[in-house]
Amino acid sequence: MVESEEYPAKLIVADYENLLRALEIALASPDTFNLAFRLIRALFSVVYGYADWGRWLVYLQQALILSKELDKPLEEAYLLECKGDLLFPLNNLQEAENFFQQAGIILNDLHKVGDFSRILAKLALIFDLRGETTQGIEFCQHALSLALSEKDLQGVAHANLTISHIYGRARNWEKGLTAAQTAYELYQELNEPEFCNKTLMNIVAFWAELNNWEEVDRVSQPLIKSLIAHGDIRTLSLLKNNLGVVAFNQGNYKKAELLWQDALRVHSQIQEPTELAGLYNNLGVLYTALREWTAAEEMLQKAILAYKELGDVYNWANALDNLADLYEAQGDTAVIPPILEEAIAGLQVIDRTLHTQKLLTSMQNRLKNLLTIK
Repeated sequence: MVESEEYPAKLIVADYENLLRALEIALASPDTFNLAFRLIRALFSVVYGYADWGRWLVYLQQALILSKELDKPLEEAYLLECKGDLLFPLNNLQEAENFFQQAGIILNDLHKVGDFSRILAKLALIFDLRGETTQGIEFCQHALSLALSEKDLQGVAHANLTISHIYGRARNWEKGLTAAQTAYELYQELNEPEFCNKTLMNIVAFWAELNNWEEVDRVSQPLIKSLIAHGDIRTLSLLKNNLGVVAFNQGNYKKAELLWQDALRVHSQIQEPTELAGLYNNLGVLYTALREWTAAEEMLQKAILAYKELGDVYNWANALDNLADLYEAQGDTAVIPPILEEAIAGLQVIDRTLHTQKLLTSMQNRLKNLLTIK
């Protein structure tokens, strides 16, 4: 039934628990593995947004055991990739990388070039998060080249979506927007509404940064309705984060607070560390602007700790810079130099991209001015 539905999300949302019972029964025996695998493939792209990751890690592990027992390498590679997909938002980056690499080895041995390109794109995001942005972009470009060589439209779309993520983290809004729009058009052509929504969420974020408010307003409400209909709470919370940025940039601080606190409530439930850190940082900047010093410091300290645990050096340094802004707004400049020195030392050990260099130079100049005044 799920396979034959043109838009299966409605069916899955309505009958999720029964579908999972069916999957559990199918996973109970090697004789019904093929049915279980088909059901996993039919469900996974939709249920990923439910953030039901713990339960699905168990299902995938059971399926993996059966795939190895039955010597089904292509199915094994897909299941390994799915495990990596679930571990990534939980910030188990090393484990996610290991599963992606295992899947990549199998797909490369099977000469599944299009599928292998998709794995490269996912590995690219992990490198970027670690501050190895140059290698991340190289992996994406290689993934795109392989997908194009196979005329694999889904692979091309996935590579462009990943590139848009990396350019977004690098604050290169124009290139990020171009890549996301390319991916969106391909997903529409492929009739993949879940990925259309994920990509459109990126597009909204880029429009917000480029002050294209009319387009943001035009798309946001239909996108919210679609995400609710699909049960995709993860992307919905990401969208609310981006809409909070829009409100903040427009000076509508109360609306920004409502959106970010709502997104924070959802992410506190699904426990996605990367997005939680970003929300803490955004709220810290907001409360600094509102001169709510205690709340601002609490949020920024949470962001700093979260980014440090994630190993996200750029955003960790940026959060420290925001903490320095808070103390400067309070007139407490004496505590700022050691904060800047710590951030500068961290930035000097990661890839020197345009956005990291800009932040590094800004902090170095700021520190120099403070020490000169002192």
